Amino acid sequence: MKIGIISDIHSNIVALKACIEYMESILCDEYLFLGDYVSDTPYTRETMDYLYDFMTKASCQFLRGNREEYMLTQRDVIANNREKERWLWNSASGNLLFAYEQLNEKDFNFFESLPITFQYKKANYPAITCCHGSPESTRELLLVNKDNTKTWLDNIDTKYLISAHTHFPCEMKHKRKHYFNSGCVGIAIRDCGFAQCMILEDIIENGRIEWKPTFLKIPYDNKKVVEDIRKSGLLDKAPWFINSNIQILLTGIDHSAEMVNAALNKAKETDKESAWPRIAEKYFEEAAKELEVPDYRLI
Repeated sequence: MKIGIISDIHSNIVALKACIEYMESILCDEYLFLGDYVSDTPYTRETMDYLYDFMTKASCQFLRGNREEYMLTQRDVIANNREKERWLWNSASGNLLFAYEQLNEKDFNFFESLPITFQYKKANYPAITCCHGSPESTRELLLVNKDNTKTWLDNIDTKYLISAHTHFPCEMKHKRKHYFNSGCVGIAIRDCGFAQCMILEDIIENGRIEWKPTFLKIPYDNKKVVEDIRKSGLLDKAPWFINSNIQILLTGIDHSAEMVNAALNKAKETDKESAWPRIAEKYFEEAAKELEVPDYRLI
């Protein structure tokens, strides 16, 4: 039995196709998709259409990531005229808005239908708790040897836990339980030019069936993705956040969260009422310069 684990596509269909092609070549039996299908690169519509087609051809299970929750929340924001929460064309939220405008009702219905956690169960095989962040939150970070990761392993009623969200592939054992993180397909940190994903294979250990992970780094054309970002207009609609994403794609260096937090703190120094997503571009520019995020509009 081989299970392909895919997460954090972030609309990067070029990387996604490379992963699927490899997994099909080694005859994966099933696929688990752990969320964050959209945003951050320009191919949101293409990615969703590809996933809909793929699920008609292969045995797949999907769950919801924090990006899908953001999209659903923004739909409610617009429907209820909560203007202060509405996304803008700026470095704080333009990236999300770019993805949102490519979605249709089928996508929103699909996102709504997805759980944030499920148990993978198959006769004669160990059950696996699957989630994006944690079993209770799509945004919780489960990192190696951290207390909250150990607590979740203690609390779940399966021997195995898999998640993603952190963009750092890893594995750990706590007592008799195992945690695996499949990494990030679309914007892999420290692995520029590669998509991170994972295969789970059954092995016999001490007379019992267990799951063995293989962490993959699949090469893809990251320079094409950067060129398509330029052509799409996304870089102009969310300049500094997308500059940071391009830096990750080309170098593996990530300053995105640090830059957003720094920009917000700078804005609050001038106006204590400042809140995301209404952050002036000048604060992003200052933060980006301090963190040495290049302006790829000039390169």
